[in-house]
Amino acid sequence: MQQDETTVTGEITEAERSGYEANQHVEPTPEAKAKVAEKDFDWLALGIVIIISAFFALAARFNIQPATSLAPVAVLSAPGCGLLVTGMRKLRTPFRPGLFEAALGGLFLALFQCIAALSYPHVLQILGEVSDERLGFLTTWGLIAAFSVIFSIVGASLGHLAFAPLRPLPAKKGVRQDAPASEDDEENEEAQQSSAVAPLEAVTPKRSLVSYFIAVLLLGLAPIAAGYVFSAAFDYMLTTYQFFPGPYPTLRLLSTLLPWQIPVAINITGSDANSLIFLLWQLWRFPVFLGNPTMFDIQALEPFVFNGVALGLLLLTMRSSATDSGSQRIVLGWSSYLALECALGLLLVLPADLWIVRGLQGLLQNPVLSIPIRTLTILDQSTFILNLITGPLVCLALGILLRFARIDRAGIQGAAAP
Repeated sequence: MQQDETTVTGEITEAERSGYEANQHVEPTPEAKAKVAEKDFDWLALGIVIIISAFFALAARFNIQPATSLAPVAVLSAPGCGLLVTGMRKLRTPFRPGLFEAALGGLFLALFQCIAALSYPHVLQILGEVSDERLGFLTTWGLIAAFSVIFSIVGASLGHLAFAPLRPLPAKKGVRQDAPASEDDEENEEAQQSSAVAPLEAVTPKRSLVSYFIAVLLLGLAPIAAGYVFSAAFDYMLTTYQFFPGPYPTLRLLSTLLPWQIPVAINITGSDANSLIFLLWQLWRFPVFLGNPTMFDIQALEPFVFNGVALGLLLLTMRSSATDSGSQRIVLGWSSYLALECALGLLLVLPADLWIVRGLQGLLQNPVLSIPIRTLTILDQSTFILNLITGPLVCLALGILLRFARIDRAGIQGAAAP
């Protein structure tokens, strides 16, 4: 008897061991993988943000004269930076927009631009000797860093909410109907079973094209709103520290979104004290002077690159439900996809293009007296049109590249699947 009990116990232990080993090889579900990816820090998204921001900061530094976009471009690019982080996150998981990664990305935007500003000649020397200039410089770049972080988080949140999967419609309960009387009991039972209405499954509603354009309108105007808020904060800082306020701060900041401008070259390569102070003003008192050293400012393309890539990723990673298990990817047609990319590029550049032209023309003019100032003429008909073409064209080109890359990746995965 004792021997039999020992044998049975041994068999159970072996079965439990084999079952445990089998469970060790169970593949996690897609939802479980997404939950794991939700907790992971997205180094890839942050790395791409760092590469893009470092490239544009380095490209702008090659100019001897600081470009108009050097200081404020970090603030205007911050919403697109957060949007890009959200788009990169949705490649892995739909559950978290990546707010911490977006905040770090916005901080790096400001950091690279500040390094570029400090790298100009004699800047560190002036900051060490002139206390007022040091206070203004550090306060301005502190504001830029703070607002870059804030607006990057806002951009990530907007992208996550605007392109979140729609909630499914509530399921309707089935209604069991009584079957007609039958002479045969078996036939009556089968009729009752066939007449019972099964419960209806939840159906995910389709997103209309109008809703896509509303989301693009919201995201395209986000940099303009960021510019107005930051201009108000900068004016408040000037008043608080009793600095002399500069003219048209909002217009000068919004000119950052215009890659094509009439060049205004100024010689600031000398060692004269006034020339060096003017150079320093260009690096933090951005309302003082309008004008780029060259006709085309490559750094002004940074907001378009961030937003164009982010929109393409969000449109290509949308799913029909909030979980990866059982959800399907929503695929937009080429015409709708390209129209949304063009609309985003146009919304980014059109308000600034119009407001710069109309705002600067009427800034210091009245019916009696007209005061001509060279820096009030930064656009003409050709640069106005070039800006309107360049914005949508950049976003369109980036969207096409992402779409083809997504198609090629899907084709490779499909061919590799058994």
